[in-house]
Amino acid sequence: MKRTKWIAVTILMLLWVVILTGCGGEPGEQPTEPAETETEQTAEGGEESESGYPKTIVDALENEVTLDQQPERVVSLVPSITETIFALGKGETVVGRTEWDNYPEEVLEIESVGDMNFDVEKVIALGPDLVLSHASSGHSSEEGLNQLRNAGIPVVVVHDAASIDMVYEAIRMIGEAVDAEEEAETVIADMQDKFAEVEEKASTIAEEERRKVWVEVSPAPDLYTTGKGTFLDEMLTIVNAINAAGEEEGWIPYTEEEAVAFQPDVIVTTYGYYVDNAAEQIKERPAWQDVPAVVNERIYDLVSDEVTRSGPRLAEGVEGLAKAVYPEVFGE
Repeated sequence: MKRTKWIAVTILMLLWVVILTGCGGEPGEQPTEPAETETEQTAEGGEESESGYPKTIVDALENEVTLDQQPERVVSLVPSITETIFALGKGETVVGRTEWDNYPEEVLEIESVGDMNFDVEKVIALGPDLVLSHASSGHSSEEGLNQLRNAGIPVVVVHDAASIDMVYEAIRMIGEAVDAEEEAETVIADMQDKFAEVEEKASTIAEEERRKVWVEVSPAPDLYTTGKGTFLDEMLTIVNAINAAGEEEGWIPYTEEEAVAFQPDVIVTTYGYYVDNAAEQIKERPAWQDVPAVVNERIYDLVSDEVTRSGPRLAEGVEGLAKAVYPEVFGE
């Protein structure tokens, strides 16, 4: 009887040791905690994992572009991209830009690599670790971009934005490429706030007070305007104006006769930076003398880059557009 009792006690003690030691191991040894071990291992290699590199970006052409490290030398091949990089606080990384880049002012001190037909050798000589191009020229400059890729330079082609939402996506892609994702979201939020502010103010304009606007993006004899499916048309909607060519799609050509038939209340142009006295030239067109905008001298030249470049300054452009169409509401 005593022997049986002793055996039972012994078995219970052994079971208790097994429980305490986590199903194995020496008595008193703490059980292994895999989750904690993984955390410690991550911490040991934390510098690489926290940096987010290598990083793979799927660009506008569906190319998978891998960046091994944070870009420190960037060549931008489109003005709107350059503006965005500076807006994201990464302007110091830009070592190359095009002849068309003019904002902010400090970009004029950066080495030019030519126009949209960039100098491949010049780009390579700048030693970039990232080149940013644009889908609008991605195919026409495909040969040059491929030469850069073959030279081992990562090339990211950014979306050609046809809408304001696509502008946001382009800003996000640029932010991802230059390691400024949070800054990109801040820029987008600021733009959204400005658009909302203008839209709310414009909503007070009565339906019968809405004005028809002819947007002239190219002068006679090759008249071009903007239709639906463009961010400039969206901007007209935000300011509660009627786009004279709003039934058409994209950027379309018009004859003078067709344009005059709209009888717009307001005419805005976007080419004053290369045509002197744009408003005066419109006033002098014989066929336009009875157009309300001409009769009432409601012709305005907008800052072209603020309404035609798919970047952060569109928020300033919509404010300029609102002041031109409804000065009594938004101030001149």
